[in-house]
Amino acid sequence: MMRRWFAAAALAALAGACGREDGADKTQGRGDSTPPGSMSGMEGMSSMEGMNDATAATGAGDSAAVPLDRAAAERLGITFARAVMRPVGRGTRVVGTLTYAEPRREYVNARVMGWVEKLYADFQGKPVRKGDRLLAIYSPELVSAQEEYLTARRLGDSSLMTAARRRLELWDVPEDQLAALERTGTAQRRIVLRAPRSGEIAEKMVTQGQAVQPGDNLFLIADRSVLWVDLAVFESDARVLKVGMPVQVKVDALPGKSYAGRVSFVNPAVDEKTRTLTARVEILNRDGALRPGMFASAELQPAATRRLSVPLTAVLPTGTRNLVFVNRGDGQFVAREVQVGVRGDSVVEIVEGLKPGDEVVASATYLLDSESNLASAMQGLMLQMGMGLDMGGMKMDEENGR
Repeated sequence: MMRRWFAAAALAALAGACGREDGADKTQGRGDSTPPGSMSGMEGMSSMEGMNDATAATGAGDSAAVPLDRAAAERLGITFARAVMRPVGRGTRVVGTLTYAEPRREYVNARVMGWVEKLYADFQGKPVRKGDRLLAIYSPELVSAQEEYLTARRLGDSSLMTAARRRLELWDVPEDQLAALERTGTAQRRIVLRAPRSGEIAEKMVTQGQAVQPGDNLFLIADRSVLWVDLAVFESDARVLKVGMPVQVKVDALPGKSYAGRVSFVNPAVDEKTRTLTARVEILNRDGALRPGMFASAELQPAATRRLSVPLTAVLPTGTRNLVFVNRGDGQFVAREVQVGVRGDSVVEIVEGLKPGDEVVASATYLLDSESNLASAMQGLMLQMGMGLDMGGMKMDEENGR
């Protein structure tokens, strides 16, 4: 509405100027002391208390300057601030999911060909301890290897016996079965695979009676006493990410609880579909309440750095640039383009355009922007009209001199 009112006022002034008589104000001895381009004579401009004509007190180079009376500015809701060095930093809220920590996961696979005759870990999610039985496999190759070992023992061939025993160990035959083999002197039909670590069956890829081949993954055992939080951080916020920075993680399923952690890894590549970076946070799951797959949110708190800054409200974004209104030193405020940096909760860093101590308008900057734009436009318009009249007069003098 303010800009529309100013535009209407400008059109009215233009119409009035075009309707003047030819002899009016052609000479420098004007009866009105108001300079060309002044807005003080425009109807309604006197109601903009505290914002008088800028061009009356400034030259053509400062046509966009706006004088402000402090008392009037206060009544208009205009406040002032200074550019100062202060800590600038803002927490960034991101979301992610919980997952098993990869160093605490381990696959159990088959080393020999055979068939699953007995499945002890018979469902996914079953808790297991290190050394618990998982399944029993019948393998003809394993029976043959045991027979070779027993034959080597009967013959007393130490080298052959060592080689046969080594083969059984590489096939993950447990020590208790090797001891039973030596004690009984009888080859066992099945080999029992045991859990290499404590945790739970995170994945189960085998059923009883199934044939397995060397290298087949049978189980994934994972420990969730420590979990990872994979946070999706937008690339625009990537600058705040630092390995080691503290993070507070909250889980929607457990309201009121907060888990402290630190960023342990930042993925170097941006996901092409989501345009996010993955930041990994490691947290302790002491009570076991956290579970993989839960939705989590986190607050990234970068260390605040002292930077030259002004209030957020002092910066007026125009779409292509950022402006602030700076006190020129004589009470006149002029629009100046600045480069902004890190944004805090209430302040913004000024990278270029201001120096410490500069006084700026901290609120209602749109009022000064409208006044400044109108003052500049009107001064240019009146200047062009005046030049046209002078040129016309010159032309008439030349014609009269002929």
